[in-house]
Amino acid sequence: MFMDDLILSATNTWLSAINRPMVRGYRGAHGRPPDIACPSSYTERMFWRKVVDRNPDFAMFSDKLATKDYLRRVCPELPVPRTLWVGSSAADIPDELLQQDVFVKANHGSSFNFRTRGRPCERAELCRLTNGWLATNYGVDSGEWPYALVQRKLFVEEPVGDAGADLLELSIRASNGKPILGSVLGKSKLPGQWAYYLDADGAPTWGMSDPEGSAIVPLPPGLNILEPYRRAVQFTRRLSIGVDYARFDFFWNGTRLYGGEITLFPAGGTLDPTHSQCHRIIREGWDLRESHFLKTPQSGLKRIYAGALRRRLNRDRAGLKNNHPA
Repeated sequence: MFMDDLILSATNTWLSAINRPMVRGYRGAHGRPPDIACPSSYTERMFWRKVVDRNPDFAMFSDKLATKDYLRRVCPELPVPRTLWVGSSAADIPDELLQQDVFVKANHGSSFNFRTRGRPCERAELCRLTNGWLATNYGVDSGEWPYALVQRKLFVEEPVGDAGADLLELSIRASNGKPILGSVLGKSKLPGQWAYYLDADGAPTWGMSDPEGSAIVPLPPGLNILEPYRRAVQFTRRLSIGVDYARFDFFWNGTRLYGGEITLFPAGGTLDPTHSQCHRIIREGWDLRESHFLKTPQSGLKRIYAGALRRRLNRDRAGLKNNHPA
């Protein structure tokens, strides 16, 4: 145990030294340096994912188009919004598509989207906007390395609803087939945005932004979301196999559930849950032993570090079981 502590301490010193800018940013945001080598909090685990865990599947999940293929392959009965065109320049998008109500998106980052809503679209302005997307190295400053591996493309996608009206976003956070925490989001990115949090069975629970000491907020009367929510949970059980942690996003338009994105770094991985119970639920549910780094044979100094970390995590899990007997 002493030797493991020594290995983890030395590894943390080295990882902190080679990632100084990110460590400074973390300290400024959280008032403390991260324990990178043996992460405990949610944001420390996200930091560890950014600098240690190089899961090759993360590039696929960071590519919106490749994610659609993954959803179709694993859950062929789950519909996804139709892709109507793929290319490298908005100048090549057919006129008849831009005259419809469609989304123009880039596949390699967040917030790269524009909805035409069937209105006249100025082609030169659209080209300037999308060229800016394609020139952006998304996630570099925050350490979200998988986006740099995505071959950048533009695509046109059908809308499946309207966030200002009936469209709801369902998100399930899960670890290797085990749902941890879910949420229902309305009016996404619009004035009046709201969110409710649910456990894997659909019971209300604390959310990511709930203040310490707050009561659990029940779903409002008339929000008939449990049936599609439970379907999203079941899809997530399959989609999350082999993934130590991710948020699996879905859309519900009142009549049909659609697969959305797979989010590896929600909010850039920089925000800890503000309620201790929510933090505990995620920390205990996210099993780092299921990560690519710890499930893949390592060599040299990485093998020594992986062994020490795995033994520490095994001891921590044993302690959790003793504190929460069945």
